[in-house]
Amino acid sequence: MAKSKRKFLVTALLGLAIALSGCSGSGGGVSAPGDSGGNGAQSLEPVTLEVVIPGAKGANYDEVLAEVNKRLKAEINTQVKFTFVDFADLNQKTNVMLASGENVDLMFDAPWLHLDTMASQGYYEEISELLDQYGPNVKKTRPQQMWDANKINGNIYGVPLGSAYTQQRSIFIRKDLREQLNLPPVKTYEDLKAYLYAVRDSNSGITPLLAGADDVTYSWVNWLIRDDTSLNIRPTNFAGASLMLYYKGNDGKVYNFFETQEPRIWSGIQDVRQLFVDKVMSQDVLTNKSSPGDMQLQNKVAATPQMAFGIPKTYNDQLKQVVPDGELEAVRLFDLTPGKNLSNFKMDNYICIVKTSKHKDRAMMFLDWANRQENYDLLEHGIEGVNWKSVGEHQYDTLNNDGGIVSFQLMLNPALEREWAGIDKETREYSQFITQADNFTKDIMTGFTFDPTPVKNEVAQFATIQAKYYSGLFNGALDPDEYFARFKTEGEAVLKQIQTELQNQVDAFLAK
Repeated sequence: MAKSKRKFLVTALLGLAIALSGCSGSGGGVSAPGDSGGNGAQSLEPVTLEVVIPGAKGANYDEVLAEVNKRLKAEINTQVKFTFVDFADLNQKTNVMLASGENVDLMFDAPWLHLDTMASQGYYEEISELLDQYGPNVKKTRPQQMWDANKINGNIYGVPLGSAYTQQRSIFIRKDLREQLNLPPVKTYEDLKAYLYAVRDSNSGITPLLAGADDVTYSWVNWLIRDDTSLNIRPTNFAGASLMLYYKGNDGKVYNFFETQEPRIWSGIQDVRQLFVDKVMSQDVLTNKSSPGDMQLQNKVAATPQMAFGIPKTYNDQLKQVVPDGELEAVRLFDLTPGKNLSNFKMDNYICIVKTSKHKDRAMMFLDWANRQENYDLLEHGIEGVNWKSVGEHQYDTLNNDGGIVSFQLMLNPALEREWAGIDKETREYSQFITQADNFTKDIMTGFTFDPTPVKNEVAQFATIQAKYYSGLFNGALDPDEYFARFKTEGEAVLKQIQTELQNQVDAFLAK
C-alpha cells in the first residue's frame, strides 16, 4: 500500500537519531541457533523485542502470540511484542518513532512508504554481517536474485518480503449479483464497466465501485495502469506509487506527467471521472474511512481493487453471514503472456532492524527463527490442528477461526509460503506464473534506488501539493479540466527539479 502524504523529519530530530545510532547490539559473541532450535538459550540474557508492523490484531492474536513467545523463550530466551499501526497512519507514526529514537527493534518499511529515505538518512542498520552470522534461514529462503535486486546503493537495509516477482491483483466483484443481472463472466475492462453500470441501474442500494483514495496504489487509474503491458507504465517511487513521475517501456527515461499528459494515464483520468459523474464510483471515495474490502463484505459495495488473484475462503464466509447467497469472484486483467510484464525483482515490503536498537543480534536471531517452516506456519496461520491443517506437500486448509499474527509484514518468502488447498485451477495458474522469474522481462532499472536527499525539501513540498489533487483526479472526484490545471500551476516547477535529479541519478546508474 502506498500513502500519498509524506512527512519529513526536522533537522533537530534527525541529529538526535544519528547521535543515538552509535548504540550497538547486545550479545555479539553468541552463535546463531541451528535449525533444530534451542541452542544456547540458557546462555543468552532475556530480551524483549519491540516490533512495529502495519495492520491490526487478528482474532487469534493472544493465543498465537503466547505460543510464539513460549517457543522463543525456550529457544533463544526472547519475547516479542508487536505494535500494529493502521495503514492510514503508518507514514506519520513510523516517521515520528524513528525520529524520536523510540524503543523499536524491528520496523516494517517499503519503497512505497519511506524505505529509501530512512535508509539514506541512517535510521536502519546495514544487515549484511548480521545475516552472515545470525540469519542462515533468512538467507536461504530467498534466492540470490532477490537479494541482489533489493539492495539500496549496494547495501542491505532490510529483509525483502515477498514470494513472487510482482504483486497479485484483481478486482473483487459479486458473482451472485452478476448472475442475477444475467451478465456473462467478466473478462475485460469493458465487461467490468457493464457490470458496474448494471449494478447502479438495479436499484439494489449497493455502491457499484469503491477504490482506495487514501492509498495511491489503490487509486482507480493506478490500478488499471498496472495491468496494461502495451506501454508498461510504472511509478518511479519518488513519492510512493505516484505516476506524476513515471517510467515507460524500458528506455531509462523519467517522464513528467505535467509535461507529457500521457494519453494512457489521461484517458484513465477522464474515464474514472465519468464513472464518478455517473454515480458508479462511490461519491464518498475521498472521505470514506472504512476499508473498501470490509464494506464489500458488509454488502455495501459491489467491486473493490484487491491485492489477490483469488478470493480467500474467509471472505466468502464473512459475506455469507450478511448475504446467505452472496459470493465473490475475482476479475483478473493481468497479462499471462511470458515476457510482456517487466519486473525489477524488487519486493514491495521489507522488515528492517532499527539503527538505535540495543538488540540487533537478537532481532536477526528472531527473524531467522521466524524463517523456519514450523515457526513461519505458526506466525502466518496460527496453531496447527486448531486454526489450520497441513494438506499434501506444501498446502494448507483452514479450520475454525483460522489465522495467525503476521505474514507479509515480517517473514514472507517464496520457500516457505504455503498454498491454500481450496484454490481454483485458474487462480493457481496466475499465482504460479508470477513466481517464475523467466516469465518477466528484466526492467532496465533493476538494482536502482533513488536517493531523495539532494531534493528532499522539494519532495516534501510536492507531497503536500499532490495530496490536494492526486487522489481526487485519479479516483474521479475532481474535474480534470479544472483541477489538473491548478495542480500543474502549483506543482510543475518543483516536480521538474525532482525529475532532473532523478534522471541524473538514473543516467549515472545506467552508465556503470
